[in-house]
Amino acid sequence: MHAANDIPRSRIIILLVAFILFSMAVGYRVFSFQIVHGLDLTEQAQSFRFREDVVPADRGDILDRRGRQLATNVPADRVSVIVNQLEDPQETARELSSIIDRDFEEIYESITHPDREWVVVQRRLSQEASQQIESLDMDGIVLDPEPRRTYPMGSFAAQVLGFVNYDYEGSYGIEGAYHDLISGEPGRLIGERDAAGNVISLGHSTWDAAEDGADLVLTVDSSVQRIVEDVLAQTVDEQDAAGGTILVQDPQSGAILGMASYPSYDPNLFDEVGDIQLFSNPAISSVYEPGSTMKALVMAIGLETGVVAPHTVHPGGPYRELPGGERVYNATLMDFGPETMTEVLKNSSNVGAMFVADQLGENDMYRGLTAFGFGEETGIDLNGEETGIFPLPGDSNWTLSNLYTNSFGHGMAVTPMQLVNATSALANGGRLFTPYVVEEIRNPDGSVERTDPDEVRQVISEESSGAITRMMTEVVDSAQGVYGVPGYDVAAKTGTAQIPAIDGGYEPGATIGSIVGYGPSDDPQFTVLVKIDRPQESQWGEQSAGPAFRKVFEELFLLYGIPPNDPDEIQERSTGD
Repeated sequence: MHAANDIPRSRIIILLVAFILFSMAVGYRVFSFQIVHGLDLTEQAQSFRFREDVVPADRGDILDRRGRQLATNVPADRVSVIVNQLEDPQETARELSSIIDRDFEEIYESITHPDREWVVVQRRLSQEASQQIESLDMDGIVLDPEPRRTYPMGSFAAQVLGFVNYDYEGSYGIEGAYHDLISGEPGRLIGERDAAGNVISLGHSTWDAAEDGADLVLTVDSSVQRIVEDVLAQTVDEQDAAGGTILVQDPQSGAILGMASYPSYDPNLFDEVGDIQLFSNPAISSVYEPGSTMKALVMAIGLETGVVAPHTVHPGGPYRELPGGERVYNATLMDFGPETMTEVLKNSSNVGAMFVADQLGENDMYRGLTAFGFGEETGIDLNGEETGIFPLPGDSNWTLSNLYTNSFGHGMAVTPMQLVNATSALANGGRLFTPYVVEEIRNPDGSVERTDPDEVRQVISEESSGAITRMMTEVVDSAQGVYGVPGYDVAAKTGTAQIPAIDGGYEPGATIGSIVGYGPSDDPQFTVLVKIDRPQESQWGEQSAGPAFRKVFEELFLLYGIPPNDPDEIQERSTGD
């Protein structure tokens, strides 16, 4: 018999076995944590305590040639949430929703997702929103500094500048073309964090400083840009047009002084733009048939090759019959009779232009037009440039009819930039330049890189340039003030082009009115193109685009203090004599 306090041997064995099993389980767990999964758990612990943040570099400013700020950065914050620190996720989502104007359900879902520890709720907050969030004083809400791109002048030069998206990447325009240069190199902060997400000052942190981006100084003069934007908007309104483009180039260097298209947008509000086509720059990405503006260039090729001279006369007639029997008429079916080549430009005679094409032949005409840059990119330092539509002899879509229709700007398509750049070669003695919009690159180290004018080739001689300039100046003088500039000699050529229909042929009654020219004629400082899309008040380039051309030149001459060559004409106009 056992004493009352004796423990049965079987119970001791059971307890001993249980203890051994428990010890083995604990040992296995220790072994598993420390040996088998030790590295993984260490990494998880470190990832919980350490967080890597990208430190954005200061994006370079964009300035106009006068030093006016067109794009810069302003301080801003991003608001994030540490999920496991929230006391009431619903209340947090409700408060944030009321401040940042984001849907409550969307915020609530993001901050209660089971797989998320840290959620960025909104970026680039306004200063007011940051102050309101800070005043909430709620656990789990963190504000981090983050720069925001801003465009102080709103929609001004928007399609030249482009914008910076929410990932701080440049899109379109200068922002896109020069993104790698002006964005800099972001830095990196790996910091040991406390439970609230703040960096522990005495903890183990790694800091790689950001390298700031370069500043850009544009060739664009904001005073010129304001002129062309205002004149374009007024003209589109007066003509009840669909839109348009005005370009101003320095013909002596290729620099772009002004570049405006309508309609446009505000890059500060890029995310509210409904039609993303507004982001593209029509001056370089939109192609159209140039119409009679092409006659000046074809005539210049004729002068250069010697097949015609200003006094050369062609027999005239209201139409020309093309190979295959098709008849091509002058506008309004006019028969101007025998014309000199200068009169061909004055009358904008299609039959006269086709006469020049006949004298040139396909080899010389297309060699000349190709030398002017048609059919290829101009090389301007912007993204999205189109090459146009320019069939050449030997191409499957070229016929002999193209030789004649191309002579007056039909059956081909160009960009506004191609046409204004080619016309600048008429103005400057025959030199074709690469157009550009960035004048200087100012690096963070203080060094400055200036853009030197890039002469591509000599297209025509100085003699031919002088001759075509005199002929085009007579064209303006004969226009009786419609697009002539009082007191100044200006060389120009108008154009009216039909708009191709999607299913072939041309849209009835739809035109593009345009004019391109340069001045003063004796020392050209500006080349100007005005293009008005689908004008309703007048389908003709002379009437729809001509007055805008005159207004732009009047403002340019006044802005740059260029004296008139005939002050008496200005006085007569101002007194009404």
